[in-house]
Amino acid sequence: MSNSAPIAFIDSGVGGLPYLQWVREHLPQENFVYLADRKNFPYGEKTSGEIVDIVLHAVKSLRDGSYPKMLVIACNTASVTALDAVRKAVDFPVVGVVPAVKPAAMSSRNKRIGVMATRRTIDGSYLQRLIDNFAPDCHVEKVAASGVVSFVENDFFRASDEEKLEIVENAVNLFSGEKVDKVVLGCTHFIYLDEILKKRLGGDVEIIDSREGVGRQIMHVLEINRLFSTEKKEDVFYCSAESPGDSYRLFAQMFGLKYSGVMEGL
Repeated sequence: MSNSAPIAFIDSGVGGLPYLQWVREHLPQENFVYLADRKNFPYGEKTSGEIVDIVLHAVKSLRDGSYPKMLVIACNTASVTALDAVRKAVDFPVVGVVPAVKPAAMSSRNKRIGVMATRRTIDGSYLQRLIDNFAPDCHVEKVAASGVVSFVENDFFRASDEEKLEIVENAVNLFSGEKVDKVVLGCTHFIYLDEILKKRLGGDVEIIDSREGVGRQIMHVLEINRLFSTEKKEDVFYCSAESPGDSYRLFAQMFGLKYSGVMEGL
């Protein structure tokens, strides 16, 4: 495996791009390929078996097309469902994304935290295990906000600030009523609305996502496997189906990636 091979990121859409951005800012010499699996969006409304099959198929296409040196499953729903299956299927390191319950619980002053995620993640056993293991002394208010995922994917660029406020209003009201002081973004898509959430929840509530934790894990895996790149190439954005309104070209441009259309084999 070449050290100049890319680090591949996969998500059901554009949610993983802020994670790629964090890693690129800290490791500018690395090469990246991003896959937005639009054809199967959203993952959060599918069964566990469907998600495993979908992710394994996407990973095969990535492997055949660019043979990455590492894979990042940049989607909470896919990570908590398919991470083990993917690790068994490939011969390169795989890093997943999980809700940052542990740091939220450790830093909460009043031991009242909120978690926003897809319905699949909220109802799944993995999130409950995180809460049982790392936040047993906390009241955890869980909010399924799958509609926010579709909003970011389809309407982010054309939506007004008022529309962005409206889409998070239900979650904000629940969290405010429960007086939480930490809110965990348990879906990568939600990061696009973190400033809106901060504005609406107020300065006493901290918004927590897993970008730094995941990024540092990626750096650690590269280090222990001696996989750091010394040859910079072009970073590329692929999808499994075109997006409405050509928004994927805009997202690729926003994050400095070359838009390369639909990946072969998907």
